[in-house]
Amino acid sequence: MKWPFSFKKKTDEVLERYQALRKIGRELNLSLVKQLPKAAVPECGKKLGLIKAGTLILNNDDEIAILYDYCLHHYRRASKNAIERHLEQSQPPADSAEMLVLQAMVNSYHGVFRVEKILPNRGAILHDQMRDRQISLMDIGLSETGMPGIILTGRILPFADFHMSSGTMIPMTEAVYAEKIKPIIYKFLQHNTTDDRLSPSQAASFAAQIIRVSLQAGGEDNSFYTDIER
Repeated sequence: MKWPFSFKKKTDEVLERYQALRKIGRELNLSLVKQLPKAAVPECGKKLGLIKAGTLILNNDDEIAILYDYCLHHYRRASKNAIERHLEQSQPPADSAEMLVLQAMVNSYHGVFRVEKILPNRGAILHDQMRDRQISLMDIGLSETGMPGIILTGRILPFADFHMSSGTMIPMTEAVYAEKIKPIIYKFLQHNTTDDRLSPSQAASFAAQIIRVSLQAGGEDNSFYTDIER
């Protein structure tokens, strides 16, 4: 079978598309964060274990990004999060790249993943530990500093030909995964036997429990895998 273009050209086109969508995603996040109600950060910070003695304690910018990401997807007013309200109030053109990113954000999910293979200058092949499936993740930072076998948790945005993280992935040790994370996964699987989509309240609880355990396990010196732009 003769391909209409070389594999390298196809790879380059996917990478360029990913970089464009990543940039739009960052700009959208900055805009959406400004639309969060004042109560969102303290309420969500408490759920993630970032409130100590009534004060929000953040050790670095990655924890701020994780907190804001949780707020955007799981702080709800009238059953809608910030992304869904934005789509109702100022919907971009249906065929725009911005709409593509917003739809991916609506369909995103928090998960726990094992790195199966590093794809140089692209990302990695991950195994979703809860949904028992592989995904191809575009993530330049992970491709440069990650390694097969490590376990990560974070939010995944699905697109037609690849997946993208929300920006920050939290690594964990095998011991933390086996002793603390696996029981959480099994608990939610027992209450969700029909498909791999959790209800909004289940998804919020699942993400909060996973993030809280992961951050506490890492302590003040927690390291993260943060996607980078090129």
